[in-house]
Amino acid sequence: MQTMGRNQDALTLLNTAHRLFRRLDARMDLVHVGGKVAELETTYFDVVREWGQSIESADSYTFGHCERVAQSALAVARQLELDDTAQTTIRLGAYLHDLGKVRVPHEILNKPGPLTREEFEIVQMHPIWGLELLAAVDFPWDLKPIIRWHHERYDGTGYPDRLRGEEIPVSAQVVGIVDVFDALTTDRAYRPALSFDAALAEIERCRAWWSEAVYDAFRASLARQHAMEAA
Repeated sequence: MQTMGRNQDALTLLNTAHRLFRRLDARMDLVHVGGKVAELETTYFDVVREWGQSIESADSYTFGHCERVAQSALAVARQLELDDTAQTTIRLGAYLHDLGKVRVPHEILNKPGPLTREEFEIVQMHPIWGLELLAAVDFPWDLKPIIRWHHERYDGTGYPDRLRGEEIPVSAQVVGIVDVFDALTTDRAYRPALSFDAALAEIERCRAWWSEAVYDAFRASLARQHAMEAA
């Protein structure tokens, strides 16, 4: 909890400085002001990345998950040709999407068998808890929809709010689809990792969970990644 408080305080100070320099940058064409904004945003990523890694310490099976989701979500955002602000929002939101899991008991996160209904209902609270933990942080980017709605599904079967279709922001959908794929391809307490092809088949089976545009961008980003790795 000390790490969480330290990160919250750091982000609050960064928010204040970021707003100040943004105002100066809007009023004056000063190169050094723009440079300060860039430095602040780099520091933002460092703090948020550290926070994401601290979340993973509660679940020994998901180390590196937030970093992988952040990088893959950024690739999907680029495939969708989203602007720089949207890309930054998605990357930062990806690092913090599972923040609420710090309130989920360790024995549930690392249970080696299927969860009971009651245990799954506790896990389903983590998007709401994540938002509560960030309530006092006024981000320059709109991260909170990602944290609350990355488990919503386009067909209305997700949680916590049962949103449907275009009610779900693109940013939350992007983090959501990447989150599912990374979970499928990672060893978990209750099952070994699926192969790449098996995970892709599962994503195909569940494609109604995301908009066609997000699904297609995800597939295209995977294809591009594999082409680069094979080159």
